[in-house]
Amino acid sequence: MGDKQPVKMEVQIVVESISFEPKSLGELSHFFEKNKDIYLEIWIIISNRKVASPKAVSFNDVVSEAKKQGLIDSRIKNIDNEKYMIRLTKRLKPKF
Repeated sequence: MGDKQPVKMEVQIVVESISFEPKSLGELSHFFEKNKDIYLEIWIIISNRKVASPKAVSFNDVVSEAKKQGLIDSRIKNIDNEKYMIRLTKRLKPKF
């Protein structure tokens, strides 16, 4: 009958969402690298400038790092007077 080769299948589990509050830009970058393909959306928690420590990750830091990782920002939600979060999703590839 012929030799049957085993079929290799790669299974990837995708979870709807996760939230994360990075303490540094390096921690944010590492988090994106490990999680961008697992979650449909990532919510990054950011402290307002008025209450943030000098080394806190800023909105611009998050958006810049997200773009490098192929993510795009779409929505912002206030948590309280001190924090808000930004929603990031994978950038869709154009269909041409």
